[in-house]
Amino acid sequence: MKELVIELIRDKVGDERAQQIADKLVSGYYTHDYPITVEQLREMGLKVSTDVPPEVYELMTLYPQARANRPGIEYLHIQ
Repeated sequence: MKELVIELIRDKVGDERAQQIADKLVSGYYTHDYPITVEQLREMGLKVSTDVPPEVYELMTLYPQARANRPGIEYLHIQ
């Protein structure tokens, strides 16, 4: 995973900074469910856009997320 992150950002931030960012992203500093904010990514030196085409939001409606009356993990007891 680390090598993939480095490969994806190396040309944008340079080799040394790509190594540092990759270390932070894959070393366990963030848990898998921690939402990394745009501000945090920008502080790391990554150029982040918040301009998302409406079609992306339309697509995401097909994949509802967990909420109070809908658990994120469903347990199916099978004997």
